[in-house]
Amino acid sequence: MNTAPVITALCLVNYEGSSRIFSRLPDGPGAALELGCGDGRNLTALARKGYTLNGVDMVDSTVHSRELNPWLQGMNFQQTDILTYTPEFESYDVLICSEVLHFFTKDELQKVMPKIISAVKPGGYVFLDLLSDLTRFFQATGEPFIWDKEAGLSIQDSEAFFDAWLSDFDIFECNHFFDKQSWPLSDAKSLPIDPYTWQGTYVSLCARKRK
Repeated sequence: MNTAPVITALCLVNYEGSSRIFSRLPDGPGAALELGCGDGRNLTALARKGYTLNGVDMVDSTVHSRELNPWLQGMNFQQTDILTYTPEFESYDVLICSEVLHFFTKDELQKVMPKIISAVKPGGYVFLDLLSDLTRFFQATGEPFIWDKEAGLSIQDSEAFFDAWLSDFDIFECNHFFDKQSWPLSDAKSLPIDPYTWQGTYVSLCARKRK
């Protein structure tokens, strides 16, 4: 993978790691977009640096955050599917898509990535990751299973994928981060699927679009 030497660890799925990366961004003003914004944690960090916030997600997990977190109260949120959403062309200084891309099939990734690439301004930054070598198994039996809809990429596949799509970007940081979690995270009833454990390695990167 064509990268410059790694200066700090990059791990968007780890809040401490993402905070270190955000600290290296220039201060705003500027516009930030997060695809799959969750509870707005990443956007809060960007708001502290002076960026205006735009978030997209299928589920409005920021509904309470926008009321309670003063940094998110001016956020522009759209509840929609990333596959049908088209961001404005070259409108964002920072674009984040973290813990999301592995939920798409390979064909769907080919539809999502052009939107990401075109939305970033020349000189702007992208923070992306792909959960790779992903495996799941039921906790009770140890039986492995896969979702019908997922990318199913290896670490090498993910690196090649980013290299191919980010040809107009300078990738200046790339890191691998192994993660393992159990689902559900708490006791719950009427689950749609039996409790399971997943594990995989995030291929995470930061890149800047050439001017």
